[in-house]
Amino acid sequence: MNSIYSTGDHGDVAALYDRLAPKYDKLHRRWLKHAGGEAQAALEASVRAIVTPDKNLLDAGSGTGAFARALISEGMSPACVTLLDPSEAMLARCADIPALKVNGRLESLPFADGQFDIVTCAWALETVARPEVALGELCRVVRPGCTLCITFCANMSARTAADWLMRQSIIWRGRGRFLSREHVVRMPERSGKFEVRSVPSLGPAATLIARRIA
Repeated sequence: MNSIYSTGDHGDVAALYDRLAPKYDKLHRRWLKHAGGEAQAALEASVRAIVTPDKNLLDAGSGTGAFARALISEGMSPACVTLLDPSEAMLARCADIPALKVNGRLESLPFADGQFDIVTCAWALETVARPEVALGELCRVVRPGCTLCITFCANMSARTAADWLMRQSIIWRGRGRFLSREHVVRMPERSGKFEVRSVPSLGPAATLIARRIA
C-alpha cells in the first residue's frame, strides 16, 4: 500500500459537512456507540493528561466543538483554544464557545510553524482528499516538546456486525476513508522530529499520540 488511505473517493468535504451539520451530533454519537468510542476515549484521556489552562490548543477539524466545549468547562481558558473546520455550518454550531474559530482546511493550516502546545484532530484526517499533506500540516504547527493527538477511522478488522455496518455506511456515503494506521504512524516518524505512540483501542479506529522532539 503506497498511500496512508485504503479505499474510497472524496468530494468536497466542506460542502458535505455543511449538509451534515444539523444532524452530525446524532450520527456521531451512533458511530461512537458502535465503533469509535474506545478510540475517542483514548484521545480524550491522553489530552486531559497533558493539558493545562494556559497551553495553546488547536482542535483541527473541530466539528461541533464537543471536546473543546468540555475542556473549557473543566477550566481551560477559551483564549487558549482555536477551533478550525472547513465547514462554516459546523463552526456555526460552535457559536456558544468563546474561542477563536477559523474556517480552514487541514491541508493548508493558516498558522505559523510550531504555534501550538497541543494539536488534536479527531475524525477529520480520513475525510480529506490528501491525508498525507494534512498530516504534514498538523505536524508542522506543533511546538517542539509538545504533542499531536489524532483519532481516525483505521483500516482494521471489525469486532462486530455493527462495526462492519458502520464502516460500510461511511464508505458508501462518501464520509471518509479508512486509513492505514501503520502509514499514519510512519509519516511523523520519518521526519525524525516525532516519537509516535499508538494507544490501544478496539474497533475500526485508532488513536495516535505524537510528541515533537525537535
